[in-house]
Amino acid sequence: MAEWMCLMGCRWPAAVIALLSSAAIVFGLDGEIRIHDPSTIVRCKDRYYVFGTGRGIPILSSDDLFTWRREGRVFDRIPESVKKYVPKNDDVTVWAPDVVYHNSIYYLYYSVSAWGQFVSAVGLVTNKTLDPNDPDHQWKDRGMVVHSVEGQQLNAIDPGVICCPDGRMWLCYGSYHGNVELVELDPNTGLRIRPDSPVYIIANHSEASKIIYHDGEYYLFVNHGSCCQGVNSTYNIRVGRSAKVTGPYLDRFGQDLARGAGSLFIAAEGTQIGPGHFGPILVEDGIERFSIHYEGDLAEAGRSFLDIKPLLWTLDGWPMPGKDVEDGTYQIRSFRTGTVLQVDPNATTGSRANTARYLARDHQKWQITRIAGWYYKITSAATGLVLQAEGQGVELGQFDGRDQQLWRIDQLTDGTYRVAVKAPSQALTATAMDESTRPVALQAFANSAGQRWVITMP
Repeated sequence: MAEWMCLMGCRWPAAVIALLSSAAIVFGLDGEIRIHDPSTIVRCKDRYYVFGTGRGIPILSSDDLFTWRREGRVFDRIPESVKKYVPKNDDVTVWAPDVVYHNSIYYLYYSVSAWGQFVSAVGLVTNKTLDPNDPDHQWKDRGMVVHSVEGQQLNAIDPGVICCPDGRMWLCYGSYHGNVELVELDPNTGLRIRPDSPVYIIANHSEASKIIYHDGEYYLFVNHGSCCQGVNSTYNIRVGRSAKVTGPYLDRFGQDLARGAGSLFIAAEGTQIGPGHFGPILVEDGIERFSIHYEGDLAEAGRSFLDIKPLLWTLDGWPMPGKDVEDGTYQIRSFRTGTVLQVDPNATTGSRANTARYLARDHQKWQITRIAGWYYKITSAATGLVLQAEGQGVELGQFDGRDQQLWRIDQLTDGTYRVAVKAPSQALTATAMDESTRPVALQAFANSAGQRWVITMP
């Protein structure tokens, strides 16, 4: 309760406050999305890849970050160079991998352990490409990176890797049994920089650690709670930040994550239970997303599954999960002017859209419906006609599924939305700089105030 009160009392952009008061919720991904402990999602050529817990490190891939398919596994048996540190492992089961692209190489870190014991190890394999059809595709064993033995305040699982702006490379790892630790890696090999290099304790009473860099600060995300119990899991993700990658990482209240602290980033919501394993996905044009898995869904039986959400940032520099728009009826309001997207009350096919003061009329309301992947159609509540691109303008038309009628709606890091047509791949722009009624236009996205929209319930 104290944390929720802080969230509501902290300095948020007005667009985020509007979002929090709306009824928009996330929709699910499509295809083969069953995965546990997903790695950071990484791109190779025109596809995205994610790795997870399981036999030989299972792989999922996607063309668009929305529809996923299975891509086999990394190896059939755990390399002996790593397996020998964990004799009780079954030779095939790997936990919680993470991946990074660095120096034109994909570095894939993975943990080897056995349930209920704390003798564990983190191994490394590398590849020039993730495309299984590329002749250069070959996973190469690079050996053990770190490991834990009986008696340590450490369980060496759940690796998380970061390449810092200064060119240095670091690995965090650990679980509830003891500490989450951080060591520096050799950026040329991906292995620990020296066997006796310094070890930094950055968190405690947590696991699934991941560090990201944003706007001059480092942010440490960790899981609290229990996993692996389906909808009875209590996983939630906490966060702290530091001016240095080595810490200390403090939460909103100045408490140290090395003492078990951490401000809540995301917890169970609606029917989705047990979010865990934060992974950043940085996208162009001011849009950031992150990946997680949920341990289960109350509305659907089955194992844990992948999800992707917008990543927002508050004015005082803290991350916040965003929401993609669910099917429903909304007002679409210009962030720049406060006026809303509308058509004339008697609009017909070919009528142009414009902006004006909101008067709660049907011609100022829009039904947003997901069609496929990340694309929606936007329908006038008054006319039943859809918004479509026509030259550099926007007008109404009968829906026939053309690219000019499909709109991608992405949440920006301040909580507002970019609304961009699929073809000609331009963004909806409020041309008026005041409250007057003016037509809207399509322009190349420049993240201007006139191209940012608040989508909220009417």
